[in-house]
Order: sequence, then structure tokens, then C-alpha cells
Amino acid sequence: MRIAVLATNRNPLVAPFAGGQEALTAALVEGFRRRGHHVVLHAAPGTPDSLADEVITYPELPRLSEVAALDPQVPEAPFLADHHAFTSAMSALIARRDIDVVANHSLHHLPMSLSPALAAPVVTTLHTPPFPWMELGAALAAPSARYVAVSRALAAQWTTVDARVVLNGADPEAFTLGPGAHDGALAWVGRITPEKAPHLAAVAARLAGRPLRLVGPVSDRAYFESQVAPLLGNDITHLGSLGSADIASVLGSSDALLVTPVWEEPFGLVAVEASLCGTPVIALERGGVREAVTEATGVLVPDGPGTRDEVRVAALVQALGSLRSFDRRAVRAEAERRFGVERLVDQHLRTLADATGNA
Repeated sequence: MRIAVLATNRNPLVAPFAGGQEALTAALVEGFRRRGHHVVLHAAPGTPDSLADEVITYPELPRLSEVAALDPQVPEAPFLADHHAFTSAMSALIARRDIDVVANHSLHHLPMSLSPALAAPVVTTLHTPPFPWMELGAALAAPSARYVAVSRALAAQWTTVDARVVLNGADPEAFTLGPGAHDGALAWVGRITPEKAPHLAAVAARLAGRPLRLVGPVSDRAYFESQVAPLLGNDITHLGSLGSADIASVLGSSDALLVTPVWEEPFGLVAVEASLCGTPVIALERGGVREAVTEATGVLVPDGPGTRDEVRVAALVQALGSLRSFDRRAVRAEAERRFGVERLVDQHLRTLADATGNA
């Protein structure tokens, strides 16, 4: 097949990936090409040309005239940049007749709402809970449109579309079995934002008397400065944003990964990455995390909206006491069986082929 892939325009598809959406899109592009398919990738500047057969970068937002810039109704710059990028991409795809199917990973409404103008069907992968613009796009989508959700929990939230569930996954060759920690150290990996709540991991680690390494970009500076930075020091460190190899090293040399979402997490890819390293996961049970962590790979701590932070922290500390029951090789074996990247590629390709009628 000749597959056009629409990636996010907010971040390039390059390690260290900004999040699971970027990591999944890059993994699928590589997997499609391994299977002999031709991939035309629309992606943010900074995405390597070698990632796809054709890499088309989204155009930058042009400078507005003085009169237009003074319009009191002008949208914020990110909204305009998104609109400009995906109008450009869809215009290019409308003009092409050599594309068999479009794999949309953009989280923007235009690829769906303009899909009736394309010769090829559009398959949209849902990476986040529903929001109005996406639902409006889906309402205008072509009858041939298909949808994929990265977890059953996420699919259940998308009540306006019928989404096939393809659980997220990771490459076992990139996340190899690690030895664990000699000092009981823990890890937390993700974007530093309130909904990811790394401060809960820091407080729990301190109460448990364990070192903690926080890994990830500061996506919300105010939250970091007020809730996370005061907890740093005394064996709690922030290593910043790392590449995949360094993340795998941190995960593999940790006794456990703490996953602390206080929102309905779409999936929780880092839990799979840790499990592939043999590192068990202690996670708050929110959204798709319950599908990323099994009894064989970690402990799910019951949680829900309105749970107090002190209750969450106490439950995380208590769960740390069960770590001795996990065998690192067994943890990795379970993760490979359920979340290997080749399974992921197979299922996405099957969905794309179904959309073209060539399954």
C-alpha cells in the first residue's frame, strides 16, 4: 500500500519523543516500511527525512499583516498554526491520486471533516479523550472513515464514533531487560504536568525512603515550580528530557516505575516500556493504565476523581511493599507477549487494509 501518515504538527517525530502519540506514530511509520509499504509522512519540522519514503513538513504560520493582526477576533497562534498546517496537508492530499489510505494521527478536525474530498479513506487513531473540535470533524467525515483507539477505556469515552481498539506497544529491542536497582531506586517518566502528577511520586518515594529519578520535559512551568521543584534534593532528582536509550537505562536500573495520572490516561505507554525492561509498575488505576498494567507486570492502585492526594500517596507507598513478588524476566515476557511492536504494526495494517476494502 501507499500510506499517507498525518503526524502532529506540534512536535517532530524524533527522540526523545514528546509523548506517546509521537512515539506511536514513528513506530508505525517504521513498521509500515519494514513490511514493504510506501509511506508519505506529513510531520513537523525537525522530523528526519530518513523516517519515511517521503517526508513533507508542515509549513510555518506566515506573518499576518498589521491590519489582520489587530483583528479582535483573531484566534491564538497555536490554533492558527494548526489550521494552517492541516489545511496545507489536506490540500496536498486532495491533489494526489497515488495514495491508497491515510493514517491520521494528528488530533485535528480537518483530516476528518475534509475526508469526503479525498480519493483515499482516512483512518484516525484517537490518542486523547474526545474534545469538541474532533467530534465536529468526525460528524462531517466520509462514510469510509475508520477509527482506532489506543485502549478500551479511551474507546468507551468516544461515544460519537465506533472505534476499533488496538492497544499501544513498544519495541522490545529498544527497551531491554535491566538489572534493577541496587539501592531500591524508583523512576517516574513523562511530561511534567498537573494531570501526570509527578509530585505524588516524589512524596511517595520520600515517605518510603527510596531514591527517585524523574524523567521528562517540563510542559507546565508553573506547576513544576510550585509542586515539583520544592521536592527535589535528598535523592529525588529531575534528569530532564532524555532519549530512548537513556530512558531505557533509567527504567532498567530501577526497582519500580511509578505512574501517577490524576486524569483518565488514554493508555500509559511508559508502563509498557518499563515492563519490557523487567521493571514492575506501581500505577494509579485511571483510564487506559489498567490495560497497560497486568497482575504479571505490576500493581494497580484504585483511584478516581476526587481522591485526596494523601490517600493516593499512602496507597502508592503500601503497594511498594509487594515488589519482591515480581520476577523481572517474567515481567518482560508478559510485556513482549501483549505489547510487542510487531503486533501493533500488524493490527494497524489490518485496519488500514479493511478501510481500503483489500483485507
